[in-house]
Amino acid sequence: METYKNIYFHKLDVYKRLFLKKKGKADTFAKNYLDSKGKNALFDEIINNKLTNNCIVIKDEIGSKNLEILQHDQNYIFAKIGKYQDIISVQLRNKKTYEPEEISRTVDQELEIFTYLLIDRKNFVISFLKEHAAPPIRTLQYLIDNNFSNRDLFGEVSGVIVEDAIPLLKDKDTVGTISYRLTVPSDHILSYDSLGLSQEEFIHLRNQKHAEIEVKLVAERNKSAFDKGIGIEKVLKKILGITKKVKVRAKDENGYMQTYNVVESLLTKREKFEFDRDSEQIQTEIYNKLKTTYESNKQEIIDYVREE
Repeated sequence: METYKNIYFHKLDVYKRLFLKKKGKADTFAKNYLDSKGKNALFDEIINNKLTNNCIVIKDEIGSKNLEILQHDQNYIFAKIGKYQDIISVQLRNKKTYEPEEISRTVDQELEIFTYLLIDRKNFVISFLKEHAAPPIRTLQYLIDNNFSNRDLFGEVSGVIVEDAIPLLKDKDTVGTISYRLTVPSDHILSYDSLGLSQEEFIHLRNQKHAEIEVKLVAERNKSAFDKGIGIEKVLKKILGITKKVKVRAKDENGYMQTYNVVESLLTKREKFEFDRDSEQIQTEIYNKLKTTYESNKQEIIDYVREE
């Protein structure tokens, strides 16, 4: 089975909560962040003392999730994060005969929807395979809150954000479609036909504050909109003078097309996964893909990560 998935990158931070007292003033709140050595000590404590069948429950404001440590060494922690799914709306169906069948379970079993993550223990950058219905990566910060809040230690998970993607896009081998939205006041619309309406139809509208027009500059298939990135900075800065909502599709020579927000884009990498139906092989494939994708793009990723 072949499929394409986005790998998202986040950073796990842990801070000690401090209350600073000043005479005649209200206490102020401060955060003292732990370094990687301190965070590793917490994870070693969890791995050595708090797991049941390699699993630990995480409770957040919505409910309970499960973190299963699949493997770990001095460099990486590879894990699943999952939550229970109501089995009432899930069943099996034979793809040849179309015969349905209920999913069997014991009284102590629940259906769990999960996904995978890989933590670099040197800097606590997380490579996360986001899946529909699985828990969000933000759940991981509650692992710290649940187990160490009695020491005034709390977790933070933040996305690896590219605040200005123009330098990144200039280095891409292929730049495809550029899309952005323009807001036009109703009385400045060039023509009713531009909205697909006649004048007679348009006058029936009331209280129209403005119209939003989406512009797409579409490059020819398998060809770049810019020759070796020449001119891309000038064009994008011109568009950014009109709107900040600009998206660009681009890729490296041997990569896959991805969509980047030019302003504050969450850094991701699109990768091809080739799954064997054997569940153990799927797990191995995902571990290898997360690790190789992270390591081959590590310098780019950590360039956008807050230093400890």
